[in-house]
Amino acid sequence: MQLRRSAVLIATRIAEGCGRDSDADFAVDLRRAISGCSELEYLVLLAKDLKLWEPNLCDSVSASVVEVRKMIYGLLRKF
Repeated sequence: MQLRRSAVLIATRIAEGCGRDSDADFAVDLRRAISGCSELEYLVLLAKDLKLWEPNLCDSVSASVVEVRKMIYGLLRKF
């Protein structure tokens, strides 16, 4: 449940930022989305350590989270 919430909040923070009045406000939400990526990555690693998920799935999801974080950083650099 917490993993889903974290994943959804990343996209939600980006969407919220799109509706802001200024680029500076949007950048704040992008930084929050990056923090959400860190949270999600930790939860995936925890699931792996606790053997709740298969290692291959954890590695795949972690790689996707890293890729999303890179994309957000790229967008953030535009501001």
